[in-house]
Amino acid sequence: MTFIDRPSPDNCSVFDTLAKSAADVALNNFRWQYASLILFNPAFFCGVNVFLKFYQKSIIIGQSTFNPWVLENTKQFVLFISDLTDLLDFLDWLKTQRFNNTGKYLVICNTIAGWTCDESVAVNLLWEYRMANVIFMKYDEFDKPIGFTYFQDSTCRNGPPIEVENWNACIRSKNSTKCQHMFPIKFKNLQRCPLIVSTFEQTPYMMLGNGTPTGADGDLLRVIIKALNASLIMVTPKLGTGWGKLEENGTWSGSLSDVYYDWANFSMTSASITLHRYRYFQMSKDYNTVTIVWITHPSNPEPSLFKLLRPYRKEAKILLCLNFIIIMIAVAIFKSKYWTSIRNKFKINDIPDGIVFYSWEICMGLPASKLPKKWSLLYLTLLWILHCYLLRTLYQVYLISSLQSDVRINGFVRIEDAIAAGYPYGGGLALKDYFIDNPLIYNNYKNIESNQVYPIMKELSKGLKFVAAVSFEATKVFLRKPKRKLHILPERIIKSPTVIFFKKYSSLAQSIDSILTHLIEAGVVQKIYKDNSYLRFDVDKDAPKPITLQDYSGCFMILGGGWVASLIVFSIEKYMYHKKHTLIMHKRKVCH
Repeated sequence: MTFIDRPSPDNCSVFDTLAKSAADVALNNFRWQYASLILFNPAFFCGVNVFLKFYQKSIIIGQSTFNPWVLENTKQFVLFISDLTDLLDFLDWLKTQRFNNTGKYLVICNTIAGWTCDESVAVNLLWEYRMANVIFMKYDEFDKPIGFTYFQDSTCRNGPPIEVENWNACIRSKNSTKCQHMFPIKFKNLQRCPLIVSTFEQTPYMMLGNGTPTGADGDLLRVIIKALNASLIMVTPKLGTGWGKLEENGTWSGSLSDVYYDWANFSMTSASITLHRYRYFQMSKDYNTVTIVWITHPSNPEPSLFKLLRPYRKEAKILLCLNFIIIMIAVAIFKSKYWTSIRNKFKINDIPDGIVFYSWEICMGLPASKLPKKWSLLYLTLLWILHCYLLRTLYQVYLISSLQSDVRINGFVRIEDAIAAGYPYGGGLALKDYFIDNPLIYNNYKNIESNQVYPIMKELSKGLKFVAAVSFEATKVFLRKPKRKLHILPERIIKSPTVIFFKKYSSLAQSIDSILTHLIEAGVVQKIYKDNSYLRFDVDKDAPKPITLQDYSGCFMILGGGWVASLIVFSIEKYMYHKKHTLIMHKRKVCH
């Protein structure tokens, strides 16, 4: 770095000690990978040069304008001021430029020159501009550097300025190990001051009965408020309803509007992260996830005829078919003329004609009234009986459950399938951001307000032809009630982290992030969500019901089909027998 070599004023040496002390604080507390913004009064130029000689890290010298990247990412500030008027000017300028007011601020005020640097007035100014993470440095009455900071007190305003912890050990005793952690988290104890939280009724996340929040978010919120030692004030959205969205006119509505317009300290609604929310708000550490899915009316139930085959999986059905095919092939072989030649060639005893029919009787569960005398055939028969017993028993075990329940088929798999079928679709307006690269969905997306979600789910359960984008947890809660059915498309929209939303550069974010980190590491957050959602979830399927006559339609059809087939076979056999008998009688007459 090249330093500007210019003549120093007569009292330039008075800046040295204060600037060196500021550099020590910055070196031990600033993050070196981030650039620090330096603002200074020209009268304090010597002090800036001294500071830069000792703090040889990345810096940005203050200008009139900055690009958005600098505004967003600058979190360390060093202000060299001659008096409190300079401080007020700098604070106004920082606010106008929209710099991060929650960053680390090191304010160096020159008091030796006779200018006013009252730390009490400075603290009041910093509080008004929402800058709490600050060290205010000046010379004391003995011309020694001293640093002040402040905390919130029981009046819910800034407390009096207090000397920075370990200041003497760090600056005067030159103990560098004591120079660390000089910017503590300020809002860990709010001393029962009120915190206004915006939310709305949303099962299973937030229930507001009797003024006490419960549910997954509600229980977690009460833990956070207790950890902060604050008093909780719950509010519902003043403008609009639901999570919150950016309107076409540039204003915000819903719960997020309460935060954006300073009507609430933060919003806790288990809202998913979208582009606009990320851009306009500060977010806490993510503490859970929310899955957004497409839902529509329940698909058609599987015909009762197929219930007889449901106990078997695909592989079992194939094996069963192969089993029957092998038996039919064996029967065909035994009845063919080739079997006679094979039997004569290998001297195989004749197999009774009724053995196949007898085997089917065993397979159907009829008692075995006789067994072969030969050990080889006896073992084969016993194995056949065991095979048929296992097949029949396992089938009957699952058949009752199969007859009692319905399976839905022909449901949509993707939202494109529903669009192709002519279904309208929509959801929360904020979710529309997820489809900005998919014009097919984005252009015809219909807005659903949060207070319309449950009524639409009820209509969908009754057969409404519509596809709605909703929370998976809310869908599970809806399906807990009996006789409610919905089809959840396998294609998920997104699985988004859930966060607490603050206004940009909120001083509360760091404190709440610290609490959330401890709660997540201890498993408290997971336990809260498990207690409020997962344990009481019933699987989305039709519950067992009494077996009706319709459930036996497959059985009756097979029985009727068997009768028809038997009549056809009987008629054919009767016809063939009559034809054969007539032919024999005709030959006898001819012979006589």
